[in-house]
Amino acid sequence: MKSEANRFDFIISTVAVPLDWMGYITALAPKGRLHTVGAIPEPVSLGAFPLIMGQRSFSGSPLGSPATTARMLDFCARHQIAPFVEEFALSDVNAALHRLEKGSPRYRIVLKA
Repeated sequence: MKSEANRFDFIISTVAVPLDWMGYITALAPKGRLHTVGAIPEPVSLGAFPLIMGQRSFSGSPLGSPATTARMLDFCARHQIAPFVEEFALSDVNAALHRLEKGSPRYRIVLKA
């Protein structure tokens, strides 16, 4: 994460697990925003100094309305933003689960029929 410092204007987290929140805050450019739509089961701990000095912010919301989702998908298409996923054939579900148990997948695993 150190190599990504001050790089991103906006980071969206869609996971419902604790993360290195300060690492993500540090990756934000000045006036950047870290936004979560994941239902995180524990309190989020953030230091005030990096937020204040970089004028960064942390926010959260539910996914939103169908219209909001459509605007987000249009934005992603215009800017060629795509998710990072690992795809496994449905017949390889055990290999996918093994990667999950090890904590190895990068972001998402998708099972394809």
